[in-house]
Amino acid sequence: MGAYSGLLQIRKIRSKGKLGGVIFSANTLDDRPMRYVVKADWRIAPTPSMFKEGHIWSVQGEVETNTITWKDGTKAKEIILVPIELRFAKASNENLKRLLAESKEFAGISQVKAEKLVSFFGDELYEIAANDEIERLLPILGKDVATRLINGLKEYQELNTLKLLDDLGVPYKVTESVLKIWGADAYEKIQANPYLLTIFMANLKMVDEYAINRLGLPLNSPQRLIAYVKEVLFNAFNAGNTCLPTNEAKYRVKRLLGSLSREALQLAQESGEIIVDGNITQVRSMDIIESSVAEIVTNLVRANLNKGLEKRIDAKIDAFEIGAGFNLTQEQREAVTQCCTNRLAILTGGAGCGKTTVIEAICFALESLQQTKQIFLMALAGKAAQRITEATGREAMTVASFMYNVDADDIDDDAVFIVDEASMIDVLSLLKILKRIRCRGRLILTGDEEQLPPVGIGLSLHALVKQAIPKANLTAVKRQAESSGIPNIASKIRAFQKDETDLEFKPFIGVADGVNFIECNSTEIEQKCIEVYEALGGDGSNNDVLILSPTKNLNGGVINLNCRIHDKFSQGEVVNFNHEEFGDVTHHISGRALRVGELVMYTRNDYQKDIRNGSVGKVLAYSHDSVIVDFEGNTTDLSINELSNLEHAYALTVHKAQGSQFERVIVIIKESRNLDRHLIYTALTRAKKQVVFVGQRQSMYSGLSVSNAHKRHTNLPKFLSEQLS
Repeated sequence: MGAYSGLLQIRKIRSKGKLGGVIFSANTLDDRPMRYVVKADWRIAPTPSMFKEGHIWSVQGEVETNTITWKDGTKAKEIILVPIELRFAKASNENLKRLLAESKEFAGISQVKAEKLVSFFGDELYEIAANDEIERLLPILGKDVATRLINGLKEYQELNTLKLLDDLGVPYKVTESVLKIWGADAYEKIQANPYLLTIFMANLKMVDEYAINRLGLPLNSPQRLIAYVKEVLFNAFNAGNTCLPTNEAKYRVKRLLGSLSREALQLAQESGEIIVDGNITQVRSMDIIESSVAEIVTNLVRANLNKGLEKRIDAKIDAFEIGAGFNLTQEQREAVTQCCTNRLAILTGGAGCGKTTVIEAICFALESLQQTKQIFLMALAGKAAQRITEATGREAMTVASFMYNVDADDIDDDAVFIVDEASMIDVLSLLKILKRIRCRGRLILTGDEEQLPPVGIGLSLHALVKQAIPKANLTAVKRQAESSGIPNIASKIRAFQKDETDLEFKPFIGVADGVNFIECNSTEIEQKCIEVYEALGGDGSNNDVLILSPTKNLNGGVINLNCRIHDKFSQGEVVNFNHEEFGDVTHHISGRALRVGELVMYTRNDYQKDIRNGSVGKVLAYSHDSVIVDFEGNTTDLSINELSNLEHAYALTVHKAQGSQFERVIVIIKESRNLDRHLIYTALTRAKKQVVFVGQRQSMYSGLSVSNAHKRHTNLPKFLSEQLS
């Protein structure tokens, strides 16, 4: 045993604990460096993400020698250092290195040369540039390139910011965003309030480390206390909440800040960063968003339209019926009238009630009455937009595509927006849509409030449908009329009362129409799903047959199911890249090699590519540096780096499938906190022809007795009630 106190440069991170703690190998900074393996527990290293290769730390601790055995049986000795104190000393100038290697202003400096320059000179490069000491660079660079480097650094306006962020150890991607958004103002902003970095990086612990240990801010600094209060409210967004009950907010802040919590809440309120409205506490930005939605909605509801319009609509509906070759029901006619005579209207109804037919009739009537020449049909999901196009013969687009590709100047004053599957629209997306409505424009929201709430923040359709807003609700089922048909089972689930047990299911005989239930215990559930998948014609080549689960992990979760189907059916060529540094590289999903023909899902929003989180596609081909995927008719090239956003899509969670429809769906029913009436209803209505529930019937009835959709904390209903009253 011995002791060590000095500087160590991290060579390689071996492991980071999920709850804290880190193990890394590091070298001393001597001419003849010694290597240590540093093992810090969660008390010494509570934020393991702060430790990065190349960074220098001041370490004090106890040393011991340990013998290790390698895989080939050889033995070696390691010097283990167990720290009693770890302090950040210096970053690795990663931002400067990337700037020199990648910016066109420094053409001629390769990644290797940038590495050499930064390793040899470090921070001195800034002084070399300021003092025009070109001769010091000549052993590494030619004169022209050295001159370009010095001139480039001197002219680079954000150099102070770059150095500050390098000193803090802020990752390059974050630095890039900071400089892009704040530019020359970044340095002063960060010095004044380093907690503003949480705008660009979600890890408050890491920013807190920068602020306290690297910039010297005290624990009770106003910037820190306010940041922690906002963090509590931002974390609530993860559960879809736009606000919190004030007592709940106080409790959560106290858990983080202890005795400083009261001062923190007071500072946050006095600074205007949070709004305390009765028993509701909300960040200012979300207060503005929800109150703005309420204001625009109110203006649309109160707007006057041509009083004579209603009398002329009946004739246009008659004309539509002649062209369609069938008559609308009375409630469908009334729905068309309601939606055409108001600037904002809501059309709701369950599966099979004819909402799409009403949308067709609305478009026909508005155009025939010369109310508009421009109708935008849209939905959040690509498959939902595709379905509207197929059903109406009119082009529909995703909300993301509408926002990204349709210029505001190209929207007519009387343009009509029709948003289908509006239950999926979160409050941020709703505000973006509302802001695009012109002076004589209309908005029609169609959907089913019994479906799951949005994946994003807040409630839209679920909140609006309860307000004094023009609305029409379709109730008559128009397809699969038998008692065990999908629409009828869906109607019974909508009206389900606790302790009911009278849902009627057909016995499963293979491919058929309607709803089946196969009873099995939890240990059999995955194998039974695979058997049903094959019996329905599933072969991994398309999503005509899809498995839905309430959970992603564990038994009966989509990860296990996707692996099983991949192993059984995936036969395509392995996607193999030729990487210049690592040679042949194969991309894996859940430990399985990605293959041509695979069904995959994208897990983030990319508005440029018009792909949303949850878009399902098929791998068509690959090249040396990209993969071609067909996302519901949108053929896209994905780079090697973007492949990390792919998951298998033979089985999906119900949330990810929302907005899409498939020929036949297998739904896993098992005990889960996610299982409630809205999830079961949403899963059921994803199928066009057949649904097979697999699992425990009692779990299904227990789930149907629970409703979580309206448990979100949101202030929009209050704003709407106040402004519409």
